[in-house]
Order: sequence, then structure tokens, then C-alpha cells
Amino acid sequence: MLRSKLALVVAMLLSAMGFVCYPENSANAARFCAQLRGGTAVGHPDCSFSTLDACRARVRHRGGGHCYRLRA
Repeated sequence: MLRSKLALVVAMLLSAMGFVCYPENSANAARFCAQLRGGTAVGHPDCSFSTLDACRARVRHRGGGHCYRLRA
């Protein structure tokens, strides 16, 4: 009985350390959207960028447009 409780405590501590040492991206992290030149406002912009620089690089690579911060 004591051995199984000890194993449970050790497993919980290791999983908690995983969350502290390797945190996931923040749930409310800023996301940026790319609206490509020639796209419509009602089209589907690419909102998968976590930095403005990454968004701008994609827009330049795809021929122009603009980037904006997603407000959600």
C-alpha cells in the first residue's frame, strides 16, 4: 500500500515538473494575421503567426499585403 502511494506521488511530481519546465504557449498569446494583396476582406486570412516579423516575411514572400494583430 505504501509503495503504491509513493509511486503515485512520484508520478504526480514528475508530471508537474513537466508543466513547469516545458510550458506550452500561452493561451492568450498574440497572434498575427496576413492579408495578402488581392484577397478580399471576407476571405480567410492566414492567422497562424506568433510574431509580426514572421507574418511580414510571409507577406513579402507571397507578393505583398499587410499584417495585423488578431483581436479575439
